[in-house]
Amino acid sequence: MTLRQYGTGNNTMTEIMIHIFDASATGESTDGNSQTHACSVFDAGRALAESLAADSNEVHCMASAEFVPNAEQLATAADQLRSARAAIGILSGTAHADLTFAWTRLPSALAAFAMPPETRGAILIDAAQPVQLPSENSERPIQELIIRAAMEKPNTVILLDAGAASVESPLPNADVDLPELAPRHPGGKRQWLAGLLKQMKPQKYFDGAGDPCEAEAVVAGLLQINDYLDESHNHSQSIQGEGQDANGDYWHGIMHRREPDYGNGKYWFRRVGHHPCFDFLPALAGQAFDECKSSDAADWKHQVVGSNGWDGAAFIDLCQAAERSSDPELTTAAKRIQWAEMLLLLEHSYRQACGR
Repeated sequence: MTLRQYGTGNNTMTEIMIHIFDASATGESTDGNSQTHACSVFDAGRALAESLAADSNEVHCMASAEFVPNAEQLATAADQLRSARAAIGILSGTAHADLTFAWTRLPSALAAFAMPPETRGAILIDAAQPVQLPSENSERPIQELIIRAAMEKPNTVILLDAGAASVESPLPNADVDLPELAPRHPGGKRQWLAGLLKQMKPQKYFDGAGDPCEAEAVVAGLLQINDYLDESHNHSQSIQGEGQDANGDYWHGIMHRREPDYGNGKYWFRRVGHHPCFDFLPALAGQAFDECKSSDAADWKHQVVGSNGWDGAAFIDLCQAAERSSDPELTTAAKRIQWAEMLLLLEHSYRQACGR
């Protein structure tokens, strides 16, 4: 869908072109000044390239049908984008607190590697600013564009606030795609991402002098989040037993849990002992279980977040049970908790790498 909105902040007229991607749409229809057509978010790169070639003065908004900003939000966001002289702005949807959590607490390049922001909010791109378009065959063209821009110049990509109250939480919504509990290797379908991960130097984004081993933990985390288990294992194993909170050992344990080698995963969690992330996980997991419609949710809640707090071994048992069951509700709850755990650990690893 494309339509034109106008923002008048700072006594200027900013024309905004909105591209709405709705894979469920069929054919084409016109309603007033808007036109809807069937299009996947994965076609965003082609649509953006065509629009940028046609006009270099607009702000372009790439949004999914689930989160289309209204005219007031767009005007405010476009003004913020241009006032900051940034090329790309992330406008979080109110239902996706994990996007706000990542982009508030991590540098833009690390946050962009952690999740495709276009799946959780709207992306504003100022055509007047130079951006490197994604590769032609990318299956995540907008994420690739954002990562490349943030790696080159972190301040060129910013989190926008259109006036709506934002909630920060690493717990994701239940209806977004999340990493699998026991994933397959991405293989060749995400070569662009694998290449960029190899190029990424996390030290570039640290603002302090923390423990050098935590840079390895950050890399292990980004690789793990993107399902590069063997590559993540190489980095986490290289810092075995190091660091104040043994973050590398924690990533090592997650890797074996997802491998899946559940017994080995439990071994590494015993080596970690009590980790600071465990203090936050009971409340987050409790919410996920409370929102889960599985008949087994209450029992698993008691096991994983009982009176003694977070039980990492019990969570491994849950992941194993979910993989063997045909209970999609229980699997979704486990994936939500796993995502919250990995975001918490990535943010913790980053903070310690900065010496905080």
